[in-house]
Amino acid sequence: MRFRISRLQVLGLLLILLFCNALPVSSQTLPAKIDKIMQKYHDLQQFDGIVLVAQKGKILYKKAFGIADREWNIPITTSTKFKIASITKQFTALLIMQLVEQGKLKLEGTISDYLPDYRTDTGSKITLKQLLTHTSGLPNLDEDAGFYQSHEAQLASPSYVVKTFCSGDLISIPGQKFNYNNSDYIILGAILEKVTGKSYEQLLQSEILQPLKMTSSGLIHEETVLGKLARGYVYSNSLYTNEPYFRIQNFYAAGAMYSTIDDLYTWDRALDTNRLLSKSATTIMFTPTKALGYVALGSWVYTLKFAGGATPLFIERQGSIGAFHSLNLRAPEQDIDLILLSNLDSSDLFTIYAKKGLPYELLQAIFEP
Repeated sequence: MRFRISRLQVLGLLLILLFCNALPVSSQTLPAKIDKIMQKYHDLQQFDGIVLVAQKGKILYKKAFGIADREWNIPITTSTKFKIASITKQFTALLIMQLVEQGKLKLEGTISDYLPDYRTDTGSKITLKQLLTHTSGLPNLDEDAGFYQSHEAQLASPSYVVKTFCSGDLISIPGQKFNYNNSDYIILGAILEKVTGKSYEQLLQSEILQPLKMTSSGLIHEETVLGKLARGYVYSNSLYTNEPYFRIQNFYAAGAMYSTIDDLYTWDRALDTNRLLSKSATTIMFTPTKALGYVALGSWVYTLKFAGGATPLFIERQGSIGAFHSLNLRAPEQDIDLILLSNLDSSDLFTIYAKKGLPYELLQAIFEP
């Protein structure tokens, strides 16, 4: 029997082959490639922590490396908790967007609209969108050791922190210049509390963590012992020492969260499937401003070209405090998630855009043939 293939069938076959060729590397060979890269950086004392790679809801690789507590020789496991620092800002941005959807906040509303006690000469000029994109023009409170090391009881009050540390004179005109600082998100946390009448922690639990069953995530309170929380270490001259001291809870809505690799993956899947925000609100949240370094609301969104022609869109959120470094990266068009959590100061997870380092090599393994 002879088979005849029409031009349409040939064209369809070619399109299928082209599409398959554009997909990331085979999920059968990818784990071995990732493992080789991870082991290399771990052996170089440039990574202790956990990595997760997933596509379309399926975890392709998840593995822990190194020590969570060197005093007690406790290894890192896939259930170890990590300080995720500024990944907290992604959660804060979503809480803001939920209230925008409900009509309780406006992105073009000003600080003074929601915090009437804030100084009006600057508060009337700075919008929520500018806070979310670090274009408020406010100075960075990180330079004040009285903030990040203090045990002062009043630091538990967002209104006190905003008044004392986040109300400085403008260093640039709002909306014109990107200037990364934690003041912006501490103010956003205070706005969330003022508008809802609930604490930031209550909102985080009721609107995100509980609905998603993220039971191993929350805000750090140093007075409370948190089981399975990794300790941070600095590696230098072949020695491991404890990280410099930061009172993490002082960073509040800007950086006080802890989480696990599985909980963050749950978070990513919720973002991927619009479980917490409508599709239109999610689009607003992840639309970048190219002129300001591709910053979006609580994330950075950019494309990167790889050998072979793949040019995926990435949604990236970094976190770093003390010796802890974290990276939450999504490629929504390919439905790929890459998460890295580390408790080692020498782990450099922020070099993707420079096309070098551990995360970039992992992306090469995924996107290059």
